[in-house]
Amino acid sequence: AIVKKQISRLKEPSLKCVDLVIQELSNVVRVCTDRMSRYPRLREETERIITTYIRQREQLCKDQIILLVDCELA
Repeated sequence: AIVKKQISRLKEPSLKCVDLVIQELSNVVRVCTDRMSRYPRLREETERIITTYIRQREQLCKDQIILLVDCELA
């Protein structure tokens, strides 16, 4: 019972960690694509593709964390 309570407390900080990682990755993408400023269309498209991919993986990662915590609590 004590362990399950501690495990359940991990869910929110874990999801917050994912949010922070996503934010940092987005900042890195922005900094890297700024170097492509000579080619604005290429920069925009590159940033769009990478950001879309990151957002898709963000949701998969959060779903996996929730599933893992729920499995441990079962």
